[in-house]
Amino acid sequence: MKTIYFVSRRMNKARREHLTKIANKSGFFKVTTDVREASIVISQESNGKEIVEYLTKNKLITDDVTMVTDDVTKQFVDVSWFIACMKEKSLVPMEKHHKLQFKQSIEDGVSPSKKPRRDEKARMAMYACQRTTPLDHYNQQFTDALEILEEHAFYRGDSNAEARALSFRRGSASLKALHHKVTHVEQLANIPYVDSTNSSKIGHCKKVIKEILEEGFCDEVEGVRNSEFYKSMKIFCGIFGVGPSTGRKWFHDLKMRTLEDVRKEDVHLNKDQAVGLKYYEDLNEPLLLEEANHIAKLVRDTCVALRKDTTVTVVGGFRRGKAKGHDLDLIISHPIEGREEGLLGLILDQLKEHFVYTEKKASIKKVTGPSDSKNTMDHFEKCFSIFRFQPQWVGRLCPSGKSWTAKRVDLIVVPKSQFAFAVLGWTGTKHFNREIRRYARSEKKIVLTSHGMYDLDTKESYPAETEEEIFNKLGLKYLPPNKRCC
Repeated sequence: MKTIYFVSRRMNKARREHLTKIANKSGFFKVTTDVREASIVISQESNGKEIVEYLTKNKLITDDVTMVTDDVTKQFVDVSWFIACMKEKSLVPMEKHHKLQFKQSIEDGVSPSKKPRRDEKARMAMYACQRTTPLDHYNQQFTDALEILEEHAFYRGDSNAEARALSFRRGSASLKALHHKVTHVEQLANIPYVDSTNSSKIGHCKKVIKEILEEGFCDEVEGVRNSEFYKSMKIFCGIFGVGPSTGRKWFHDLKMRTLEDVRKEDVHLNKDQAVGLKYYEDLNEPLLLEEANHIAKLVRDTCVALRKDTTVTVVGGFRRGKAKGHDLDLIISHPIEGREEGLLGLILDQLKEHFVYTEKKASIKKVTGPSDSKNTMDHFEKCFSIFRFQPQWVGRLCPSGKSWTAKRVDLIVVPKSQFAFAVLGWTGTKHFNREIRRYARSEKKIVLTSHGMYDLDTKESYPAETEEEIFNKLGLKYLPPNKRCC
């Protein structure tokens, strides 16, 4: 059993009492109130020199610093090591980042624990479109927590909801771009939208991460995750055609809480919502990559048979490298401008036996320049559909016992001149699109949409045939789709 001492510097009384309680219950720690008896000294957000000065100043040890730093029976560690032990329910090895530093680095004259601050500041770009963000990253525990808070803000829909949701998304995006796992709060210094003052909610993201590092969880996140409102809104917004506004009305006005409540209550549903409720279970099962590829091939073969040289491009999450998703987005185009017109209706007619539901959205207008509207929706001719997928096509049985299962498929028809911009926009993520468009407008005075790229002042159009060309004209390093996962 290890005898430990909690240093009160930067650790309030309530926190020390809580940590003492769980330590004494662990079976492998015993907490002492006399630092001289401890074999392990645990502190929070401090280095070794600061702790020795604090203990000496408060006469908890003698002023012989050498006695403390050379005492081989004592180990000075950060509280993150203690939290790791509590999570694993056993003593875990003390890694380099757990141990407090007493000497300066020979390499650059600063404490190693301070290095991440300078390094992160040097390499972390402000806009998400300026940095690589892989699909698999090192900090999922933190990003999952921040995205729960983002989703909750989105569900709430109050006057501050949009700014609140965006702040959590920006913090999450910054963490996803890190090339290492965050194990200590000092590593958060100068990370955009986590620690720096350009965040619209200064310090909130950092507070959440800090609490997870120290406790293994965040009270605020767990409170949201387990709240009746959040659970019900997750269900309601999981219905195809239902958004937060409708979900809030069902929760607050109609006092509905579950899917069964929606099915039992005499509530008005539009066409999308009615079919979404009918196929709720199917549509909330993930669409797998091999299933998406099979559907894409079927659509592609149909398009080419109808009009030679028609292209069908998989976009969305699958293009970013995801192995599963909630729907399949397909961009349909033709190398001859204008040859794509009228194609959508022919495709739907040819494949009508495969669709359970189709909602065709006609092109609202022909876009030739930047829109004055802040609406980020494009004006392509498209169809939001529910596809009748047969699992035997990929060698599997339908778990429900049916011969088919419902899957979401969106078809978007795009003219050749706008193809590169449409592919960029529909590949996503939503946050990446927001960031590259914000960068274009703020840094380059250019309006970027899914239809094209235009000079903000002269309205001059900048054509592009590829995504690489768009990045180049914006002065950005090209990021392949699997590096845009913010």
